[in-house]
Amino acid sequence: MNQNAKELYGQVKGPLDGMVVVEIATVIMGPLAGRLFAKLGAEVIHVEAPSGDVIRRSGQSRNPGMSGAALSLGDGKKNITLDFADETDQHTLTELIRIADLIVTNYLPRQRQKFGFDWDSVSEINPKCVLVTAQGFSSNSQYADRPAYDDIIQAASGLTDVYQKSQGRPQYAPYVVADKVCALSMVYSGLAAIHRRHVTGRGQWVDVPMFDVMSDFNLVEQLNDYSFSPPLGEAGWHRTINPARRPHPTTDGWVCVLPYNDRQWRDFLSIDNPSISGGDVPYPTNRDRNAHVEDTQALIAEFAARRSTAEVIDLCHEYDIPAQAVNTIEDLVNDAYLTERGSVEMIDHPSEGRYWRSTPNFGFSESPLQPVAPASQANGDRDLIMDLIEQRRNK
Repeated sequence: MNQNAKELYGQVKGPLDGMVVVEIATVIMGPLAGRLFAKLGAEVIHVEAPSGDVIRRSGQSRNPGMSGAALSLGDGKKNITLDFADETDQHTLTELIRIADLIVTNYLPRQRQKFGFDWDSVSEINPKCVLVTAQGFSSNSQYADRPAYDDIIQAASGLTDVYQKSQGRPQYAPYVVADKVCALSMVYSGLAAIHRRHVTGRGQWVDVPMFDVMSDFNLVEQLNDYSFSPPLGEAGWHRTINPARRPHPTTDGWVCVLPYNDRQWRDFLSIDNPSISGGDVPYPTNRDRNAHVEDTQALIAEFAARRSTAEVIDLCHEYDIPAQAVNTIEDLVNDAYLTERGSVEMIDHPSEGRYWRSTPNFGFSESPLQPVAPASQANGDRDLIMDLIEQRRNK
């Protein structure tokens, strides 16, 4: 947390202060959307099944159900366990819908209808509520109830083909990119619907189909020359899919150097060849360099191989050329920039001890983000949530 936010803590809330978000979600996509709403200041209530969210058992833990991923995704939320088949818990769910400004869920359409948080049910209980649903395919398609996880959507949306074009065989990204991109889509589309409610006074249903979202995510640049009819070339963003595009070894590590525009490329070459002029520059335009990625990357690799990582970065920054040492995941928790800003911090959890916590740390000048409470155990906030229901009902 930055110093300004620390000084204002307790006086100024986050930008979504006062918004109640009910998260009926599991694994990563829905819970990540809820986590972002919580980081932005909303009161987020995470509803779990009696068996507990599977993410709670995704890795090692000091106590049952409190894995590292559960600590991260549960940040800032209150937790309650509800058995949708139980009449009392079903009533509690109805009361949560009644007080919610926004509901996020990644349950399938048939499950939402069965348990009473489909749009027809939600709008009847609370017509001002915004319901944000997300699943593999559109709720209004023949594939609505087809199960789909991150790998399935990576395959369907062409992401694995981008790897094939680059590496020679289809493969999955080594992180849950579809879940994360679609979680962001749930947040911004949900906020758009909240804004619309300010105009109309009515809530609405927002459906976020992962296949559609990730297809667009990939087609933006990867369709490229294939955009035209007839095609002017093959699909694929040539610079990014070329296997020569990679970090390069230095004498003591690895570095990313990216002289992207024409001026940066010319200045980069002039470091080793001060006499170089505009007419002498090989591959002088971005188009030329995209067509000869192997050659340009070979020049960068040769430059890096003769220097230490620090020397490469210092020289590049002297010429305003983007360059960065390659961080490991472990490096990030000790990165001076991130720790100084509080974007990564070591905190104390009341039951789990000390652990690393991260935050996106957006900068809001009037409503800076506030520290959020650490993740709770399953059903750890039932009493607080029941009190919140009572308070909101009496408003």
